[in-house]
Amino acid sequence: MKSMKNLLSLLLPVVVFLTFSCSSNAQNQAATSEVKIKTEFHCNGGKAKIETEVAKVDGVSSVVADLETKIVTIVFDPAKQNKESLVKAIEATGHMTEFSSTPVKSECGNHGKDGKNCDTPVE
Repeated sequence: MKSMKNLLSLLLPVVVFLTFSCSSNAQNQAATSEVKIKTEFHCNGGKAKIETEVAKVDGVSSVVADLETKIVTIVFDPAKQNKESLVKAIEATGHMTEFSSTPVKSECGNHGKDGKNCDTPVE
């Protein structure tokens, strides 16, 4: 009987810890959203600029600009940002998106023949 009490006293804290740990992890995962935005960029410089500048936006945890598909994937905290604010952040880099209502002038005009070379290398 005494060993049963000892076993319970050891297992109870472990069960409580695991319960709160799993609950906390589920809340952290639910705290982010992902958006994919079709964006006009044609070179590694544009890719780098979008990824660097949009990553600075408060609440953004990851930015991946795919040069082949022209899709920018952003993981963000929906309590701090929304799709519209992220579109504006991309436009602020000088690139139009599928949601842009007015043309945005691109700052990168030094593309190679294949459209993939630029003065700004990808790091």
